[in-house]
Amino acid sequence: MFMKLDREQSEFVERVGRFWESISGTRTAGRILGLLMICEPDHQSSNEIVEALDVSTGSVSIQIRQLEQVGVVERVTFAGDRASYYRLPKHVWSRVLTGELERIVEMRKLSEAAAGFLPGVRPERVTELGAVAGFFANEWGALMERLSEHLEKEEIN
Repeated sequence: MFMKLDREQSEFVERVGRFWESISGTRTAGRILGLLMICEPDHQSSNEIVEALDVSTGSVSIQIRQLEQVGVVERVTFAGDRASYYRLPKHVWSRVLTGELERIVEMRKLSEAAAGFLPGVRPERVTELGAVAGFFANEWGALMERLSEHLEKEEIN
């Protein structure tokens, strides 16, 4: 049976959808994430997601596949049940941030690639990217270690 969202839950799901859309995802994918953040039980079938969010089966299928590919949703099955269910993996948000280092390194590489032809007018359009990416690349390991310690202290297992 699908989770019937109350007004506050619906607003939260929409808020996550708008946030996800603002960082280059789709609003539907964000709404799925929002639902999976708060649903009881912690896993939902495609049909349950369709019902709860009032979106098409095809849309849920496409968005779930994309969310699985980036590792923010995982498929689970249960013995004796032919359905597949979806949930957020354990420590998903830490893993998302860990993946940011790859993007930071790519940003630094972009800046390095442009170094041979810096524009004469406002070269900071390129050099700032390298400086920002370099800073975060150098700090990321220590920051993630602090995050891990913080989560352990908060007993978020």
